Amino acid sequence: MELKFIYPRWGSADIPWPQFLQKVKENGYDGVEIDLPLSTKKQEILAILKDFELDFVGQHWETTEVNFEKHKEQYKKHLYNLVEGKPLLINSHTGKDFFTFEQNAELLEMAFTIEKEADIVITHETHRSRFSFAAHVCHTFLKEFSWLKLTSDLSHWCCVAETLLENQQDAVNLAIKHTHHVHARVGSSQSAQVIDPRSDGYATELGQFKKWWKQMLSNAEQEGRDYITITPEYGPEPYALKHPKTEQLLADQWGVNQFIKKKIIEGWT
Repeated sequence: MELKFIYPRWGSADIPWPQFLQKVKENGYDGVEIDLPLSTKKQEILAILKDFELDFVGQHWETTEVNFEKHKEQYKKHLYNLVEGKPLLINSHTGKDFFTFEQNAELLEMAFTIEKEADIVITHETHRSRFSFAAHVCHTFLKEFSWLKLTSDLSHWCCVAETLLENQQDAVNLAIKHTHHVHARVGSSQSAQVIDPRSDGYATELGQFKKWWKQMLSNAEQEGRDYITITPEYGPEPYALKHPKTEQLLADQWGVNQFIKKKIIEGWT
């Protein structure tokens, strides 16, 4: 099974596209994870991706409308906008933590209908503020919908639960079985992102996340998939912290993401 490494545009939006994509390609990434504007600028982005012969994972995060009916229409519009670009898959921040189970389920079912119609996998990220904000809550959805596919970023669940999820093994194991895209960031019981996973002080957290990532890859291989996509996703400010006096970032996003990529490859080979 091939590991397809994807680099996030998040944190690099100030870098011109050609320069950004050249750096991504030179460092062995297969593609990028990006949202796509609803404007004509979308075609310019797709064209330059084609020029660099890079794939992309479409990312939806924009829908935050509180009114459910308006939210649903906006969500549908963004998914179809991404589908038109023909990505490897679509990673979606779906629903809201304050919507009812039935409302979030309606959004998931609509996304699944679009997935089948377009023949493009749509995964739903385990993320704070969304339907999947906590391990025990997402577990209920996974038990109800056997077809549900996840982008697993368990750092969010650790932060919400204030643990490394050692007391929620059933929820974690089921999430791993449903994982089709990996967001590789190291979290802790107190934050969705540790200051710097290269620090010995985070050896416990790094060790746990490495185990989870390997289990996700092993499950995909056992299911006979040709590849699995992985986005090293150490985030920029405000996920990344600054020194309170110098205002210098305490870790470099690119450097940490390269470190995470290396650790995943070492753990797999």
